[in-house]
Amino acid sequence: MKIRTRLTINFTVLVMGIIFAGSVITYLAVSTYHEQEFRKHLYAKSMTTTELLLKVDLIDSAKLKTIDRAQYDLMENENISVYDSTNREIYTNNDTVYFKVYPALFEEIKSKKELWYTEGPYKIVGIYNPDRFRNYIVIGGAIDKEGDALLKALRYILSGILLISGLIVTITGWFFVGNSLEPISSIINKVITLSPVENSERLPELTEKDEIAALIATFNDLFDKLEDSFRLQKNFVANVSHEINNPLTKIKSQIEVSLIQKRDHESYQQTMLSVLEDVNELIALIHDLLRLSRLMAQSEIVYAPVRIDELLFDVRDDLLFANPGYQIKIEIPNIPLSEEQFIFKGNRHLMMVAFKNIIENACKFSVDKTAYVNLDISPGGISVAVRDSGPGIPASDLPHIFEVFYRSPSMEVVKGYGIGLALANRIVKSHQFAIHVDSVLGVGTTFVVKIS
Repeated sequence: MKIRTRLTINFTVLVMGIIFAGSVITYLAVSTYHEQEFRKHLYAKSMTTTELLLKVDLIDSAKLKTIDRAQYDLMENENISVYDSTNREIYTNNDTVYFKVYPALFEEIKSKKELWYTEGPYKIVGIYNPDRFRNYIVIGGAIDKEGDALLKALRYILSGILLISGLIVTITGWFFVGNSLEPISSIINKVITLSPVENSERLPELTEKDEIAALIATFNDLFDKLEDSFRLQKNFVANVSHEINNPLTKIKSQIEVSLIQKRDHESYQQTMLSVLEDVNELIALIHDLLRLSRLMAQSEIVYAPVRIDELLFDVRDDLLFANPGYQIKIEIPNIPLSEEQFIFKGNRHLMMVAFKNIIENACKFSVDKTAYVNLDISPGGISVAVRDSGPGIPASDLPHIFEVFYRSPSMEVVKGYGIGLALANRIVKSHQFAIHVDSVLGVGTTFVVKIS
């Protein structure tokens, strides 16, 4: 069901519910009011007839009956009867109408003094007032023809109003909802024609700051992210192709040169060693790309308690084993008394990859191939600072150092592909930790990872 239809139905049901409730309240109010007026009228006539019969000496039963029939306010099938203390009827103004009477009824009237009840279409009142009528009982009843006709007409009127209102509310609600949803329909039609990947066209913004404007802003923000994502994807593919093509081209060139003419054993061995170096570079690049791809595709990271000092020493051992020329100096200036302060929750394998990339990067760029690692543990958390003594990073390059395949022009003398820092940054951010870098040209660069 479309939103327009659903909202129209909900709007119609709501308004019709209010109108129906108002109609019911109106009907009940009119019915109650007329019932009270009818009772007052019947009660007054019954009291007047009894007063004339019992207290006016010149009026007998025959004259009183004539007076009753001559009244202009005579009710439909009206019957007023008076009974003495022995429950014997001494007067009735209508011999054609008879109400059932029995001893239990008289006793109930005497006990309650005033009793209202119905008998078929008749509404009847029984009155016992010994102060005014001695021990006489009056039973008066009639058909409320006027009230029934009034309520019947009121039912027809309210039903007609309900039906007409339902039709009007449905039609106006349909157009009202359609007018309200027209901007959304325009947005849908516009979105269908947009291609944020191929061009930078966006939805036109509205001057009103309402929900529709917020929806348009959300769509435009989504298009911006999609455009950035596709651009990064294109750049990523282009960079990967370029980085993989370089070692493959070198390998191909060396093999082709070796095949041009016969060479001695040492030349072939030198060529194979060079090819092996290029293959190792290619393997390292592919491994880094696989790690980055797995991390980006990983929806959940398994966390476990990790001891930070042991992790850093393991990273140092792995790097020194693979690169004997490196030096890694780890300092812990404030050793905490409790071993629990060394422990944080994280993924040990991923954090090792992150610190290995950061520390290896520091060793590469340091003049003396030395990385200085400072481990600071305080009540606020764990902080690991990795410093090198390299040439430093220009301020214009700092915002881009965590981008995949980005390499500063001033650092092209050092081998690398621009993946290590990007991978380390993603790992740290995926743990909800913080990483930032400070660099001074000619002095060195410091990477700080804050573990909370």
